[in-house]
Amino acid sequence: MCHVGPRHRRTPWGYSTTYIGHLDITPPLNAAEVEWLTALAEWQGGPQGDVFTVPMNPRAVWSLAMAKAGGSIASSAPEGMPRGTTDWRPCLDGCRLEWDRIEKSNDAIPSIRFLVDHFLGPQALARDAGGDDFAAFSFDHALDGVIAAYRDDTEELFLIRAEDSRLSQETVVAGSDPCAGLGW
Repeated sequence: MCHVGPRHRRTPWGYSTTYIGHLDITPPLNAAEVEWLTALAEWQGGPQGDVFTVPMNPRAVWSLAMAKAGGSIASSAPEGMPRGTTDWRPCLDGCRLEWDRIEKSNDAIPSIRFLVDHFLGPQALARDAGGDDFAAFSFDHALDGVIAAYRDDTEELFLIRAEDSRLSQETVVAGSDPCAGLGW
């Protein structure tokens, strides 16, 4: 690879993808949906790992759990929830879904599909999850738009397209394997 000027060191141990743009949500989310989905992003499945249960103050629950654990707690997504799901959150007006600029965020398509399949679309699983949390959800939302994405380890540039919540990926510039020739 040819690089101009100083650059971060590349390693095969991890990578990040940067996303530029947003997806429009139609009709816009109502206030209860914005609040709950924003809390989900803060909660990240929480110490208990339940994607359908989010406390009133997720940061306080995380702080308490970390204090009880001596300052460190393992964070893992609930079973079936893609790792990057909580990297995506609605804007405060509920009219678009945006990336939250999280390092090592690499699973946009499965993450966004998860949000549609569980909370946004007409067949969303939260519809039958029970409890009061989803009583105000309308489950009638669609995502549309284009997001540009850049993978920093391979320098791949691609587009994520959403049309009526159907997601696809289009490679604009194919990347290269940063570990090629290292014998791994």
